[in-house]
Amino acid sequence: MSVYVGLDCGGSSSRVLAIDERGNVLFQGQSGAANLVSTPENRLRKNLAHATEGCPPAHYVCGCFAGLISDEVRRRGEDFLRSFFPGATVRAEPDYTAAFYASPAETDVCVIAGTGSLVCSKSARGIVKSGGRGYILGDVGSGYQYGRDAVMRFLDEPEAASPALRAAIRDVFGSEDESVIIPMVYKAQTPATMIAKMLKALAADAKNGEPYALISVERHCEDLAQVIQRHVRRNIPGGDALNLSLAGGVWKAAPVFKDVLTAKVQAGLPERRVTVQRITRPPLHGAVELAKEMSSIGN
Repeated sequence: MSVYVGLDCGGSSSRVLAIDERGNVLFQGQSGAANLVSTPENRLRKNLAHATEGCPPAHYVCGCFAGLISDEVRRRGEDFLRSFFPGATVRAEPDYTAAFYASPAETDVCVIAGTGSLVCSKSARGIVKSGGRGYILGDVGSGYQYGRDAVMRFLDEPEAASPALRAAIRDVFGSEDESVIIPMVYKAQTPATMIAKMLKALAADAKNGEPYALISVERHCEDLAQVIQRHVRRNIPGGDALNLSLAGGVWKAAPVFKDVLTAKVQAGLPERRVTVQRITRPPLHGAVELAKEMSSIGN
């Protein structure tokens, strides 16, 4: 009986799921970040080893990785998969592919906002994406962007910080001292991951009406809505309906992110009837679906 394994490897964590042909869960594992571009190789390999420890031998394996930006990086990802699953048929895809495959069947566009962000849809060419580009050149509306606003709020006006923001600063950085916080950010192996941990503090401040947080949500949702609008006009022309599915930690943090984004996308695409929903299946299940697809293609 064939064993299918999916891996969802992001900028904050890596998850593994193995099932058999009947859909029985054989193994679940989890570890730290495995971004093929930003996670240092030794750390990435260690995290994958921990996440897959105890997983049964597999026949088909699909790893969906953050940072898979070229064919060369794809080959590197497949080499990692072969090292942990010798003898298996392996496939490496970008992490957003897993999110799209985990979305409801009626989805036109999947909007992913976790540590990073991007927008994707399916076409005759396969999965096409807009946005992304990493935290330095893009990732609008991402957990990193919101986290950065929260950190900047604290550094600029520590005396005005809410209890939620102050507590998050202590949890993430172990100190409220700027001379401690700033070196930690610049010395971090994955600074975007560290800063994105402040997302929940900003979400709490937005819920409580803190002006800086509400401004942050408005600004970043507007930026993300513009990426969605460009993507739709370029890749999904025509039609009177648009179904968006949301994946990633930003949408779990507070309802305000979904509500503001929905309003801005609808305003930017008045000719469409926009429906927005959060995905109910984790992207990891999309990675397993891709592993199963490999089996059907092979046969």
